[in-house]
Amino acid sequence: MSHIYSKTFPKFLSVNTVKYILLIAGISYFSPEIIAQAGGPANVYPKEVKLQIDSLRAVLSTNAHDTSKAFAYVGLAELLYVADIDILKNLCEKAKSIAELNLKKTSLTAAERTAFKTALAGAFNNIGYVYDIKGSISKALENYHHALKLQQEIGAKEGIASSLNSIAYLYVNQGDSTRALEYYHKSLKIEEALGSKQRMATSLTNIGAIYGDQNDISLALEYYHRSLKMYEEIGYKEGMASSLNNIGVIYSGEGDSTLALEYYNKAVAIKEGLGDKKGVAHSLNSIGHMYKSHGNNARALLYYNKSLKIREQIDDRQGIAVSLTNIGEISLEQGEVSESKVMAKKSLELAKVLGSPAIIRNASKLLSEVLKEEDNYEEALKMHELYIMMRDSVLNQEIKNATLKQEAQFQIAQGEAKIKLLDKEKQIIAARVTYQRNLAIGAGFGVLVLILFLWRLSINNARLKLGARTLEASNKTIGMQKDQAEAHLTNLQDENTNLEEKLENLREPGNNILTMNSSGLRLDVDKIYCVESQNRYLLITYHADRIESIYERTSLKDFIQQLPTNFVQIHRSYCINTAHIKSRVSKYKLIMKDDQLLPISQSYVDDLDKALKQV
Repeated sequence: MSHIYSKTFPKFLSVNTVKYILLIAGISYFSPEIIAQAGGPANVYPKEVKLQIDSLRAVLSTNAHDTSKAFAYVGLAELLYVADIDILKNLCEKAKSIAELNLKKTSLTAAERTAFKTALAGAFNNIGYVYDIKGSISKALENYHHALKLQQEIGAKEGIASSLNSIAYLYVNQGDSTRALEYYHKSLKIEEALGSKQRMATSLTNIGAIYGDQNDISLALEYYHRSLKMYEEIGYKEGMASSLNNIGVIYSGEGDSTLALEYYNKAVAIKEGLGDKKGVAHSLNSIGHMYKSHGNNARALLYYNKSLKIREQIDDRQGIAVSLTNIGEISLEQGEVSESKVMAKKSLELAKVLGSPAIIRNASKLLSEVLKEEDNYEEALKMHELYIMMRDSVLNQEIKNATLKQEAQFQIAQGEAKIKLLDKEKQIIAARVTYQRNLAIGAGFGVLVLILFLWRLSINNARLKLGARTLEASNKTIGMQKDQAEAHLTNLQDENTNLEEKLENLREPGNNILTMNSSGLRLDVDKIYCVESQNRYLLITYHADRIESIYERTSLKDFIQQLPTNFVQIHRSYCINTAHIKSRVSKYKLIMKDDQLLPISQSYVDDLDKALKQV
């Protein structure tokens, strides 16, 4: 189940700023004459918004100062973008041209230069948002960073925090959680200084969501509860619902259905009161997931259907595709093959239009299983190949994320080591300064004072020598610790090599042959990487001359009983050969030697740890 991130359009100009623009342009904010002259947009906006639009258009039709025009283009863009996202970019490009042209002038006052930089930052930020929405990530980042630089130059702290949030959210969507956390924490620090509780709560929610996606349960709960408390303090119900739902996701994943339902129901109640149908559908879908994970398909189906009905009402296509797959999976488990096929095909068609690898993966997997039930193996194979392709696409990104996280941890460790070395250098420099100061003080004194000085100097020298010996001993200790750490690392590497050799020695092809019941194939058990349960079938990843996928019609429970002790179940759908583990990414994820990234359920962590100790 996914965690909800908080992301809204980063509106640059407030209503008060719009009024200020009109004031310096000499225009009344609520001038009916100007509204009549400007014509105004169609009656699709609230009355006050329409008045703002008409008044800003009037600024552009007068001989107003270029600062007013630049701000007016940005403000107008932020009001009109709801009708057409391209309007946002086009109008902000005009504001950008005006600001950049004026900033080349050397005759600008400090106030004018700040005003043009402020307008230019808003334009860059909004243009970045358009590229972000359209999927042009590099251009979005480029514009967001331009906006951030300008806001830092003029010291606009709220603008800096907004840009940092936009960049962080972009990294979230790209799966780069390390950079996303970096920018969210920077933003949070500024928001705390400003005392902006709503902004702080949003950042806390997003940081919690990242930790939730990484299965770091304690940190996720800590940040979610902090954000919930802050939202409650300011009475921001949308935020409260988001935090409540995310806490429900955590408890559901941990198997605590009582607490999960408590938080989900609180979230649904708030969302219903707000008229947030998309949010209600999301929470209902989460409750359905919870019931399915506990084997209660009847209750799961009830909530999945409730969620689908709402998503169809609001034309939430991505949500519809997800709900169809969820319902189709349960239908197949209940033997309703035709119903499941309808759901799977609709979901796949929508997913292809949306271009979502994760949804295509799930829908194609379901359709492959349906076609196998119909004995249509040729089409089932095509769907399975599509599933493998999409699965690898998603897994490759997850592997990349895991690698980035490990690199970040290494860089943090390096940074801490450098800080410790700098502290040592500062201590040495401080000792030298003290010595030189004492030496200079004694230069102007007489013989008697010189004797006293020399006496004190001898004491200081003794202290310095003691300090030097202490420092030398400390350095030797550090050196010994380093040598011991390197020796320990070498031992670990040797143990790993020995472990690999033991594993190879344990393999005796021909002695562990398993005959498949449905196909009659004879498989060397040692060459089985993992076994995945797909309803009534098992998908066996087998590596002979090349990696192959083999289907066997049986249950995972029955199949495991035929396997040797080096096989261990890590999830209700996965059993692995511990001899083919490449690395343990985290407590809840591991990578096999064929680069498959597999999940580890909470209930199977202890079994896996025990099995690895016995290898």
